[in-house]
Amino acid sequence: MAGTATPTQSSTILGLDTQAPHYKWLVASVILLAGATQIFGGTSINLVIPRLMAAFGTDLATTQWVATGFLLTRTLVIPLLGWLSGRLGNRTLFVAMMTGFVVTTIGCGLSISLPMLVSFRLLQGLLLGTMEGLTTVILVQVFPPKQRGLALGLRSIGWSAGQILFYTLGGYLIDQVSWRAIFFLGVPSGIVVVILGWLVLPQQREFQSGPVDYPGLLSLGGFLVPLLLAISWGRNSDTAVSTLLGLGLCALVGGGLFILRELRAPVPAVNLRLFRRPAFCLICATAFLNNTGLFGALFMVPIFLQQVMGFTPLQTGLILVPALIISGISGVVTGRLSDLISPPLMVIGGMMALSAIFYAFASVTVLTTVAVLVGYIILYRICMNAIFTPLTVLTVRMLEGDQLPMGQGLLGVVRSIGAGLGVTITSVIFERQRAVHQLLAYHTYDSTSLAHEATLRELKLVLHQAGMMGATADQAALRAIRQQMDIEAIAAGFQDSFLFIGGCFLLASLPIAWFLSRRSPA
Repeated sequence: MAGTATPTQSSTILGLDTQAPHYKWLVASVILLAGATQIFGGTSINLVIPRLMAAFGTDLATTQWVATGFLLTRTLVIPLLGWLSGRLGNRTLFVAMMTGFVVTTIGCGLSISLPMLVSFRLLQGLLLGTMEGLTTVILVQVFPPKQRGLALGLRSIGWSAGQILFYTLGGYLIDQVSWRAIFFLGVPSGIVVVILGWLVLPQQREFQSGPVDYPGLLSLGGFLVPLLLAISWGRNSDTAVSTLLGLGLCALVGGGLFILRELRAPVPAVNLRLFRRPAFCLICATAFLNNTGLFGALFMVPIFLQQVMGFTPLQTGLILVPALIISGISGVVTGRLSDLISPPLMVIGGMMALSAIFYAFASVTVLTTVAVLVGYIILYRICMNAIFTPLTVLTVRMLEGDQLPMGQGLLGVVRSIGAGLGVTITSVIFERQRAVHQLLAYHTYDSTSLAHEATLRELKLVLHQAGMMGATADQAALRAIRQQMDIEAIAAGFQDSFLFIGGCFLLASLPIAWFLSRRSPA
């Protein structure tokens, strides 16, 4: 028996007039505060990973599960947005997710072992997975069609404000207090969001009849879990090829079963029939390639600033602050522009600009000034907003009514898979190219050259002035030369990764260009 969907009138606990002109701004304020709060439990947590390695005595491959586990479980539930909102209602789902965020964040801060911390992060990913798509749906429902781009662009203010606080105050707390403090920063605002969400947001729901699609949910897990594990473990050089092939085979079989089940189910958990629309497929392809490059950049840039440029977490945060401030403003501007001009043109322009920016990034060295770095980061954050919001606006215009939550869920899972691949591929490229450049430097370095002798003399002179003499000074000078070669190899590895990121953005412009060419004059 096919399920049916019956729309309900939106209502609020406080009995607010949801048709009043000011009501949409009340809703937007709650969404902005929620966006800022989530930063303290999202992917920005990469900044604290070096401190977690020291605190728990673990290596990077193990510790990175704090970030990877969150992304994995988050992706599992993203496509279920339409199903969850149809049964719980938007307000109930929003409040439940933010309540879960507060509880799991406290658990992360109180964790006494890495497995305990990873467990809370896994649960946090499950709870927050559909939040981005849900906030899109809520804003679209309360803002008129001519202001939807503006509404979606407003979210960048919340995200930027949260990141500014995270990278400045959070960076200071990591340096001076403890890594635990970073998790507690989002608790007070999280509690406020729960209360305001319950009182202010509209309870709009599409009542759904029909049975729960348990086979569809199980087959979805059978597809995404091995796929995401293969993506995550693929960046670890210790992972056996047979393990990756086995996971890939499981994902292939699980994906096939999932597609068969959802296309035949009378009330599917995930409406895959949306992929029959060529325009939606092209938007998903662009979003996938864009997130592959974007999350590769978001992962690599802070690490580059610390490992190559030698900045502390706090200094790294301060370097990012100007870009975050401008990013918040530009998000609103690009959102409003997407209401006025063609979103596909904005996306193509943003992609081409990002390709050029990361081509320039590939020339950055340890001698590059901070001003140049800040300029590059500001430009790429502006372009990031010029792509994300117009793509979402395109999806909103294409999918109306009860298709919108399903479409946002599908677009979200495509974006998440692209994000995971981006982090994995850029990490693998960096590690392999770093090793290649390091070996090349060792093999081509001429220890009998005049340049080597001059460098050695200068280093020895400095060491003698510091009180180090004889063979000890000789060994220290040679170690310093070798260390500089290692740093240059690391920088070269990052440069190759940035070239890959630029290539991803260039490729991402192709599907949306085809989409633009297929559109009729109307």
